[in-house]
Amino acid sequence: MQGSTEETKNAGEAPKWKGILQLVVIVLVIVAAIWFARAPSREFLELGSGGGLTRIDPTANVILPETTRAAHKVTLTGTIGTLGEVVIVPEASGDIVYVAENFRNGGKFSKDETLVQIDKTKYQIALDNANLALTHAKAHLREVLDKQSRGDLSLSRNDDGEINLWMDLEGEIDQAKARVEMAENGIKLREIALDETRIRMPFDGYVMATQISVGQVVTSHSSRIGQVYAKNELRARVPISSSDLDSLQPVLGRSAEVTVDGRVYRTEVERVSRRVDIETRLGALYLFLLDQENAEHLPRPGAFADVMIEGPQHENVFVLPEATMQINGSVWLVNEGVLVSYIPESLGFADEGWLVSAFDPLDGVVMGSISGAREGLAIDAIPIQHP
Repeated sequence: MQGSTEETKNAGEAPKWKGILQLVVIVLVIVAAIWFARAPSREFLELGSGGGLTRIDPTANVILPETTRAAHKVTLTGTIGTLGEVVIVPEASGDIVYVAENFRNGGKFSKDETLVQIDKTKYQIALDNANLALTHAKAHLREVLDKQSRGDLSLSRNDDGEINLWMDLEGEIDQAKARVEMAENGIKLREIALDETRIRMPFDGYVMATQISVGQVVTSHSSRIGQVYAKNELRARVPISSSDLDSLQPVLGRSAEVTVDGRVYRTEVERVSRRVDIETRLGALYLFLLDQENAEHLPRPGAFADVMIEGPQHENVFVLPEATMQINGSVWLVNEGVLVSYIPESLGFADEGWLVSAFDPLDGVVMGSISGAREGLAIDAIPIQHP
């Protein structure tokens, strides 16, 4: 009976020890995981002669930049527009009797070319009546002047020199002359009204939109005939940040290139907006396209444009390869075999690379990225030639 009791006791203690053993194993696994997580990465370890792991320093290519003189470039995206589209509203009313073949969407027209003709019949009649009114006024003036000449002859034969009231025609002459002048002005007004039936533009240009056709009836100062814009008045509008704008100062007159649909146009900065967009917090530059008169092809309003503006020349700068740029615009420097982080003053970019104000490069500027890079990391620097 006693042996049976001891067997029962041992059987009860066995699961207890197994649980403790499992707990100890779990703790050891967690400690080992923490230890290996804090250990150096495998990239910096190698097997030693004794079979153990030995730490090595990572290598990095470094350059020693030289100070120079260079200009940066600002690359932006904008749209092509015009100095102002012209909405054509007729100054005469009537039926459309003629529409030029090229007065269609996308058409090109010449200065003073007749684009639309409104029926001018009633305007011609009004002008004819004005001419008749002038003829009548002139006839009346001649009649009054004739009366005056007869009165002067009568006075010359009258010895006492007294003037008969019925022969005093000075007031009537003035009225007759005023009627002639009014009739002449009436003719000018009718000529203007007749001329307004012919719609044309005082410039060479292009048609943006129109839906006019022969037979339509238009009303003066209310009907909309179409929308056009003047040739040689194209502009590029380019949103720009305050920092880029500051880097281009003085910006007015600065030369630039605009690329639209694969074609490059020479431009220059003509104006700068005086306000900042509330949503984007960007300003705007307006660039005039040079030599529009002789250009074989011109960009269309509304087209997107890639704009490259040449910045001012900077003295005492480094031109670094873009591969040197690290996160947040910093660079890694090597100082006595360890990494040091430095944020240079960026001046922009050029075809040759990244422009920064010159600084002390210490033992070199690191090219590219380094796995596990951190401040104070030991590094094996390999100098390379910087073009």
